[in-house]
Amino acid sequence: MKVLIFGAGENARFFLKHNPVASKVVIMGIMDNDNLKWGEKLNDFTIESPEIMRTREWDKIIITPNCFEEIASQIENQYGVAKTKLIKISDLIIPEESNMGTVRLQCDYDDCYEISDLVPDKIIPNNKMEEFYLKKSHRIMNKWWHYFEVYHTFFHKYIGTDVKILEIGVFKGGSMQMWKDYFGEKAVIVGIDIDEKCKAFEEDNVRICIGSQADKDFLTDVSETWGPFDIILDDGSHVMEHQIITFETLFPLLKEGGVFVCEDCHTSYLSSFGGGYKKKESFMEYSKNFIDCVNSQHVNCREKDRLPSYAEHIKACHYYDSIVVVEKEHRGISIVTEFEQ
Repeated sequence: MKVLIFGAGENARFFLKHNPVASKVVIMGIMDNDNLKWGEKLNDFTIESPEIMRTREWDKIIITPNCFEEIASQIENQYGVAKTKLIKISDLIIPEESNMGTVRLQCDYDDCYEISDLVPDKIIPNNKMEEFYLKKSHRIMNKWWHYFEVYHTFFHKYIGTDVKILEIGVFKGGSMQMWKDYFGEKAVIVGIDIDEKCKAFEEDNVRICIGSQADKDFLTDVSETWGPFDIILDDGSHVMEHQIITFETLFPLLKEGGVFVCEDCHTSYLSSFGGGYKKKESFMEYSKNFIDCVNSQHVNCREKDRLPSYAEHIKACHYYDSIVVVEKEHRGISIVTEFEQ
């Protein structure tokens, strides 16, 4: 595949240096709207004017800035390029180099593809969520593929039961449909969102509560009205302060034996969400204290007061790419013996 790269910023630098797709495509040039960058070097390429798309041979244009729609509209209107020729970095995949969880594909794993050429016909799902998301008709939702393996690992025991699940962040309502399909008709599914339009997604056993996850009283009221929940999933604002407030408010109210999931934790490394690598205010740094909670019985008496009140109820904490999963169960005192029979 011959490509032009639009945008010579940080995303383009990361793509060229760290994304294996860059070695699988033939890069015909790098262009940018900023004429002050023209003539500068980016890796081994010279940054050029967008005019090169008129004369250069290419199959696709990879738009690297986050404002995809804005730039795509500019290219369509100014250069007459069909939108089907414009793609994001995330639209390209080398299966062998990709974290797909338990999703499998009918293709050459060492080749480079547009995801749209693989979904849905080349998808081999491993669980109901993968099948629903990638092969069935549903409203819009945005999920990393490996999430479904994590969900299934901790949620499968609730299939067919009267499980109560709370998801913070309804968006376009697609995940509400997925939970209903996965858990079954007995499940009580509650969504939280600040957008009142999300009320339209209510149906049967699906309830939508309008409010902010930054409001402790609101979160408590939702739990008292519809809980206690077996599963709480934070897919809300992804802002550090909000994630921490949500955990500290709702984890103590989570049903014993339940699971708390905070997803899209990559925002812990993004300044735009209040995060940053090793920044103490990030949810990722905050969650590292859960390790001490798991081992709280070994903390000496003088230091125990520094642990949170729920320390004895964190059974385990699991880290995956962009996801933190916390299991709630009162551990009690661990037993060690030495004997011979």
